[in-house]
Amino acid sequence: MRKTFYSLGVMITVLALLAAAYLISGHSVGAKAQASCQATSFSQDGNPNLTAAMVVTTSTTISATAVNGNGCDIGIYIQPGLTVTITNSEVFGSTYDGIVNDGSTVTVSNSRIHDVGDSPLDGVQYGYGIFFSDAHHSKGKITGNVIWNYQKNGIVVRGVGSSATISKNTVLGQGPVNYIAQNGIELGAGAKGTISNNIVQGNSYTGSNGGAASGGILIYGGSCNYAALTIGVHITGNIVVGNDVGLFISNIDGDPNNPSSCIPTLTPTKIVMNKDIVSNDGANNTGGYNLEGQCCGYQAGVSDQGDGDQITNNGICGSGYIPVNTPPPYYYAIDVTFTNSPTESGNYSCLNGSPVSALTRTSVKPHEIHTVASI
Repeated sequence: MRKTFYSLGVMITVLALLAAAYLISGHSVGAKAQASCQATSFSQDGNPNLTAAMVVTTSTTISATAVNGNGCDIGIYIQPGLTVTITNSEVFGSTYDGIVNDGSTVTVSNSRIHDVGDSPLDGVQYGYGIFFSDAHHSKGKITGNVIWNYQKNGIVVRGVGSSATISKNTVLGQGPVNYIAQNGIELGAGAKGTISNNIVQGNSYTGSNGGAASGGILIYGGSCNYAALTIGVHITGNIVVGNDVGLFISNIDGDPNNPSSCIPTLTPTKIVMNKDIVSNDGANNTGGYNLEGQCCGYQAGVSDQGDGDQITNNGICGSGYIPVNTPPPYYYAIDVTFTNSPTESGNYSCLNGSPVSALTRTSVKPHEIHTVASI
């Protein structure tokens, strides 16, 4: 049966309006008094002993609580080895991270995390809404949250031994900005997990930093990304709108100091992308494509670098993913020009139901990365 999604534009508009109404409704929990900052043992980006407005040292449930992180590096920091639930709460105002899980089993649900980063937001590569860190084995669930006004990434899960179920969140980037390549949901460096039924919108980079493009949902790994491979992640049922690259999969091996040595890994990664809706009507990225010194715009509904990944039954649409007759810029519906043995079937236009197949470019040479994730 021919799939039709003529109502996608209306659906996305309604979802955006609902999210916006929720954000500006003034609904909040608890008092918003600024807490004093406490030292932690947590390090990030080479900066040790970051401070936090709340340090969690025992297993507990945090409910209907507002944490004002203004003046602190972190809103809520959770020490290793605990079981912690954060629900129906609000975290905002910190610089590095809203919530850090540093090696515990943590559930973050039905909460609001926002305004994380510098003020105003800038191009420094921190500012995560929720961070399951790679320093220890961080595990848990991230579900039903609204995350916005983050500087770098909305949700981050990293590291071998870390894992998360990420579902039913609304993650809203800044829209096209020229100072940083944001990502909505990022899972990588060997972490495990599922990413399902989220709304991810507005991660788009317009700046001139060569090779940089924003991802709605980003999976990364491999030696060329200074990381362990990320294998077997399932990405299903998400609505991903207005991002440079909707689903951005980058498992590449090689010497990161010699980009020409970097190739898609030959180890099966088996990432599954199924029944996602990916749309972008913007033509915003200007520097994501980098090949033989050439740098120009790069956008794709799905961009895959790996081995044995599956791209099936996804709806992809919008002028931002329609190739131009004579590139640059380089736009793709599904870009598998630099991957190994992908499975690609059942993908369709989410505007009229017509089939969408992978688009190839003979100008891409083997063993030459043409775009890289901005992790």
